[in-house]
Amino acid sequence: MLVVGKESFCAYHTIQEAIDSLEQGPSGQADTLYILSGVYKEAVRIYRSNLTIIGIGYVEIVMNRYAKERDEAGEEINTFSTPTLFLGGSHLVLENLVITNNAGQGENIGQAVAVYANCDQTVFRNCTLKGYQDTLFTGPLPPAPKERSTFGGIPLREHHAQYRQLYQHCYIEGTVDFIFGGATAYFDRCEIRSLCHSENQAGYITAASTPEGQSYGYIFKNCFLTAAPDIAPVFLGRPWREYAKTVFVDCQLGAHIHPLGWDNWDNTANEQTVSYQEYGVKDAILLSKQRVSWADCFEDGDETLDKEFVFAGTDFWK
Repeated sequence: MLVVGKESFCAYHTIQEAIDSLEQGPSGQADTLYILSGVYKEAVRIYRSNLTIIGIGYVEIVMNRYAKERDEAGEEINTFSTPTLFLGGSHLVLENLVITNNAGQGENIGQAVAVYANCDQTVFRNCTLKGYQDTLFTGPLPPAPKERSTFGGIPLREHHAQYRQLYQHCYIEGTVDFIFGGATAYFDRCEIRSLCHSENQAGYITAASTPEGQSYGYIFKNCFLTAAPDIAPVFLGRPWREYAKTVFVDCQLGAHIHPLGWDNWDNTANEQTVSYQEYGVKDAILLSKQRVSWADCFEDGDETLDKEFVFAGTDFWK
């Protein structure tokens, strides 16, 4: 057990110092890191596995890196160099943490990631993730970028056979594509809050890049979709890659959700390959006649969807 805090009795006063110490130990050993209350202004990179991190009191990790920021060569650092917290291992548990990228938003900022979760068998419990565009990235990256030769960003030391992540009782906020990536990620009783875009443009909650052939993408179960006042319409999702999978099960949607529900990212071919579904969503049935024809809305009691999507958390890693 290690303890991070501002107090004189703490061996480590920054989170990264404690992580660096842990990563020098045996890789298979399970450890727990406690973080005492406070605001920690640092970018944290964690490559190790078998680690539990628990915040005691109010613990916020905050940084302000952004995609349009320039490096020493004058080049933009791009999205995947910006996370406040990077996770690269497996068998991880994070509890009671606030993780913030406070770079802001706008044309001169671009994307600014709070959490880069390039991890497997990871649980976020009672965590708050705060940002604007691209708040939470759930690895893996797609096979190749669309607009440049490489994605760049934080070096990846490990590639997992699967990327499975569980978010329980979390709060996640943002404006555009603020939950994005290729993981199988299950969001259980989370508040998903849309913030106002700086130019009052439409927002997008998810931008999945589910790999072809993967059984699941994003599953939102019993979640609450809320929004800041006077917000422009918000879409449930658009496909970062063509096989995006996203489903909302028994969720409650605010009035900010666009009646069409889903966007094809300016590519009608995506409509033939994505899997976008709503099941037992409050108000979704009333709006179902307005939803795009290539997404599915199901009523309560559909036995097929009961079996396919409503699996218990204990079965999630199987």
